[in-house]
Amino acid sequence: MKSWHARPTEVANLLNPAFCGYLLMEYVKQYEVETGTGVPYELMFLLLPVVLHKPTRECLPSSTRTHFPVWLQRHPEIRIDFANRVKDLIEITKESIFFLMKQGFLEVKEGRFCFTKKRYRRFVIDDEIKELKDKSKFVARWYSGFNSTTIFILWGICP
Repeated sequence: MKSWHARPTEVANLLNPAFCGYLLMEYVKQYEVETGTGVPYELMFLLLPVVLHKPTRECLPSSTRTHFPVWLQRHPEIRIDFANRVKDLIEITKESIFFLMKQGFLEVKEGRFCFTKKRYRRFVIDDEIKELKDKSKFVARWYSGFNSTTIFILWGICP
């Protein structure tokens, strides 16, 4: 991971651990609501490439009545370069997970990431941040219906 001074300003501002951590935290909270368990380690890396990529985010359906595999089949272009997006965001995701754990928002229970119920400090939420938060929760609802291996297969990538 590049030091903060070596990162382009846009990357440092948009992909900072607090912001990406906020999205991951909302994802974990919703996943726990849906499944009663935490998020498996490998699924932590499949949120940011979906919600931070504007064409993918805008293509997501409005409800989970559209099943994840059906959506992927209808939008095969979404899988193009998905593996590279995941790879590009691995370090950002790790840094965000570390931030959340260090701040006491996430913990590991039985090998899964769980929300600690600690309150996140409020900050200004504009329409775009609200959309990212809502899409993070949506992806959690979608992923909660499948095991990790199936999700990776559907995306066409290897863990």
